[in-house]
Amino acid sequence: MTTRLAPYPPLTGSEPCRQPDADPEWWFTAEDEAFARALCLACPVRVKCLAWALDNPEHTEHGIWAATDPDRRTELRSEFAADATTEQEKA
Repeated sequence: MTTRLAPYPPLTGSEPCRQPDADPEWWFTAEDEAFARALCLACPVRVKCLAWALDNPEHTEHGIWAATDPDRRTELRSEFAADATTEQEKA
């Protein structure tokens, strides 16, 4: 069992991905990737969304989450794991 650190962000309805005219495919198609990233950059819950996406790779292996693609999220997870290891070694 995996311990979850970040809960799914509470949504307010002001998020770009939750707007009535938002097409969910924008976050999951290569041709819309830049557009989806730009929308995410202005999102009020972006930091919480990123935390959840990093903590739940099984649910975020595809698409844009918090303006990051799967490769960037993998890089961030590796960086955080390395930082955690370094901190444990110091203790």
